Amino acid sequence: MGNSLLIGAALNLSSLLVTPITLLILLTTYAVTYYNRRYNSSVSYAPIAPAKNIWIKYFGMVPPPNDSETTDEISQFLIKTGRQARASSVSVCWSILGRPLVLVNTLQGVRDVLIDGQMNKVKGETTKIQRGDLLRLVQNLVFGGKNLNNTIGQDWSWRRHVLLPPFQPKQLVPNLLPFVATRTQELLGLFDENAKTGTALEVDGVFTDLTMDVINYSLYGTNDLKYSIVGGKSNLKLEHDKLGYGFQSIEVWLPFGISKTQWAQRSYKPSRDRLKEFISDSLEIALADYRRELSIYEAQGIPEKQRVFRSVAASCFASGKYGKDNFDLINDLLNLTFAGHDTTAHTLAFSFGELAQHPDIQEEIFAQVRSVLGPPPVRPESITPEKLARMPLVTAVYRETLRKYPAVVFISSHAKYDTMVDNVIIPAGSEVWSNVRGLQMNPDIFPNPEKFDLSRWIRPEDKVLKENQVDNAFDNLTSNSASSKDSAAITPETQYNFPDLSFALGKHACIGKNLAILELRTVIACTINQYTMTLKEGCVIDTKVVLTTRPRNGVWVNFHRR
Repeated sequence: MGNSLLIGAALNLSSLLVTPITLLILLTTYAVTYYNRRYNSSVSYAPIAPAKNIWIKYFGMVPPPNDSETTDEISQFLIKTGRQARASSVSVCWSILGRPLVLVNTLQGVRDVLIDGQMNKVKGETTKIQRGDLLRLVQNLVFGGKNLNNTIGQDWSWRRHVLLPPFQPKQLVPNLLPFVATRTQELLGLFDENAKTGTALEVDGVFTDLTMDVINYSLYGTNDLKYSIVGGKSNLKLEHDKLGYGFQSIEVWLPFGISKTQWAQRSYKPSRDRLKEFISDSLEIALADYRRELSIYEAQGIPEKQRVFRSVAASCFASGKYGKDNFDLINDLLNLTFAGHDTTAHTLAFSFGELAQHPDIQEEIFAQVRSVLGPPPVRPESITPEKLARMPLVTAVYRETLRKYPAVVFISSHAKYDTMVDNVIIPAGSEVWSNVRGLQMNPDIFPNPEKFDLSRWIRPEDKVLKENQVDNAFDNLTSNSASSKDSAAITPETQYNFPDLSFALGKHACIGKNLAILELRTVIACTINQYTMTLKEGCVIDTKVVLTTRPRNGVWVNFHRR
């Protein structure tokens, strides 16, 4: 018995002696690893980004939303970091593990990341730049499965191939413009009511209703959907907001499978389930519509490649790529709705907020719009792509709005391999942020960047309007599209060549870009043609970043009939 106690005591004593040694080994390993990553890296001598937030500075992560903040700290950080482009094309935050968060501050660098870095030079070869594993994991968790925004490789490629055609101008404009124009006329009726009563209208929420209607029509070919599933039509956007809570919750980051439990998902899973039930029911309506269209095409002997369907869902059914249970299709459509409705609405709200403060700009646009559309009432069917092309000032409004208030302030990716970015090698394992906000507020490219200036986007050929005006707004959304080929060397004299960075670039460019542009141009043109606007006294236009850039205080506008 005594010997056993002695042996036990000896073992306990040895464990106490080993523990400090083990700790010393661990600390030494950490120090050596950190030193090698931090001081023997290809970005060791890049400027340190002026981060104050501990999540960015020490962990290289997006900070969780903070309801108590009164200023847009992340935008301020990105703008300050963007000014470092004069010294280096990249800036760095070093995590406590020595892994760099690399912020890319030049247009050439952003192109190297989003276009060249994500291009498969050899079929089947892994791209150098990818979506980060952690970001894809969280997105998969919140949405309850794979979709276009959380997949890579072949899993992403087949989805993009199926979903892209309905969003390219050739199909989207004739399919959607009549509905967008009609829905805009309904919107003008609401503006008219407020003009008569002399009361200000908070337009961000109003525009969210409009964009939700448009995206549902584009997905299912109708707005006659069973909204009672989500508690009514007006509640649909609220359910999407609740789903977004998943990205803001601490529980979604918990390890060991905890994040997959009902408890961890309690803040957003009920909304996700209701939204998926709504989409599933809407697909039944779209399927019946698809079968009617298909029978007509077959009766007329029209080849498969020449068939154009009215809705995105119908095009997906026609592809035969999605399973009969519609699991992947529901996830993809949920992703499209979530990503597409509020970004366009916020951009419209910011554009109205800026126009309401600049009556001189309103009158300049009005002269052009009235000469093209004529006096109101404007019949929805009279609004054509050709007329939109002849209003470059309207296009300039949304371009300048997205420059000052980009829907996405940075584009996150992950360096799978060492990657050359504007003459700097970004080491494998780095998190990479393409600094959209900082780049678009860089005075070396955009002089007086705080000024709302439409002249930045007017091309020489736009100064003399023609009947067959070239339309530079819509995008084919391919790697060979105009936005991917414009010269990277943008000067103050050629600001109009700056690409639509808010929609990203290259093969991962936002699939809903053309839908957003169609809505933005139509709503702005029709409103300016009929009303002048002023900002409600005391309303301050400010930004808040919660996944996307949104108005911190709303946007309150007074409408006055012309």
